[in-house]
Amino acid sequence: MDQNKDTYFIELVERYMNNTCSREDLDKILMLAEQEPEKLYHAFKEYWHTQQLPENSSSLSAAAVFEQATHIEETEGKQHSGKDADRMPGSYQKRISRYWVGIAAVLILTIGIAAYFFNDGDTTPATATITDVAAPGRSKATVRLADGQTISLDSLMSGTLAVQGDGKLIKNANGQLVYETDAATADHAPVYNTLDNPRGSKVIDMILADGTHVWLNAGSSITFPVAFTGNDRKVQLRGEAYLDVSHNAAKPFIVQTGDVTIRVLGTGFNVDAYQGADPVKVTLIKGSVKLSSKSANSLLKPGQQASVKEQIRISNNVDLDDVLAWKNNKFVFDNSSIQQIMRQLEQWYDVDVVYEGAPTGEAFMGSISRNVNLSQILSLLSETHAVHFEQKGKK
Repeated sequence: MDQNKDTYFIELVERYMNNTCSREDLDKILMLAEQEPEKLYHAFKEYWHTQQLPENSSSLSAAAVFEQATHIEETEGKQHSGKDADRMPGSYQKRISRYWVGIAAVLILTIGIAAYFFNDGDTTPATATITDVAAPGRSKATVRLADGQTISLDSLMSGTLAVQGDGKLIKNANGQLVYETDAATADHAPVYNTLDNPRGSKVIDMILADGTHVWLNAGSSITFPVAFTGNDRKVQLRGEAYLDVSHNAAKPFIVQTGDVTIRVLGTGFNVDAYQGADPVKVTLIKGSVKLSSKSANSLLKPGQQASVKEQIRISNNVDLDDVLAWKNNKFVFDNSSIQQIMRQLEQWYDVDVVYEGAPTGEAFMGSISRNVNLSQILSLLSETHAVHFEQKGKK
């Protein structure tokens, strides 16, 4: 780049970092990220040289850097809504995909350069050495039978694990639990089992006697009858689960979690009801559900999410991929607070988080596999310089 171009690109970067760049400016930055990353690197480097930032500044956040891309995506969506979107969904999606890929590249670049200058050119990480905690490699789940017996699922081979009346508990070769029952048990008193999936355990899935499919996240439990008798199918949930409910108009399916009741006939939905993490969140994927709490009732439509505390608040156009990330073995952070992120890490890695001072108000964005070690996630968060970590054993 000649001197004039150098100045131009530095000004371009400055507008970008201040969230004042135009659509044309952003296009030029993305072009540089894709075609001439070295030129973009030098422009960012010169920009950071001009900044008078205090030591250990935490002014750089993922949310701020992504704000321009979010604005572009919203603008594009409005421009191509209705008939226009029907005519060219492919081209619209490709443009949006290009923006996010480009912005991701720019974000990585800016964070890396910022870290360099925040540490006075020292490339040594500012955080303490983090002892690795591996992602769950096995299931620690147990089933508590009606007679009080506890079955550890990881220690058993596949096959029939228990016979309770006319019902059988079977473990398939892939680790899935299946309940089978004789239809003649319909007039019998219900017999209850509890599936406990503790912190630091792999997600486990189970087929109930009525054909309903349940995925249970780490740090969660569900209590259910071996056979569904009577006029409804009722289960009790603590933690997080995704349920694909078998349709039966004569017997509505009811999920009870705390003071929240979820009533369905046949549908797919996610429930996030970890203790201490409020509000309870119910996200509908398909079908319809009716929510009831102490003071309110509401119906959900597909794509909506209900946040239930004292009242029921409905959100539209929820990103379902984000909601179901845990089920698809991913962490997805979308403008997430550090408290929201650390709650997920506590459940998955079975660690306890202690905050020294008030937690940062920064918001974070990103996606990573749940198969990685804890240190990899903490290192990525540390690179924003908004948070620092020190690990002592399981804390």
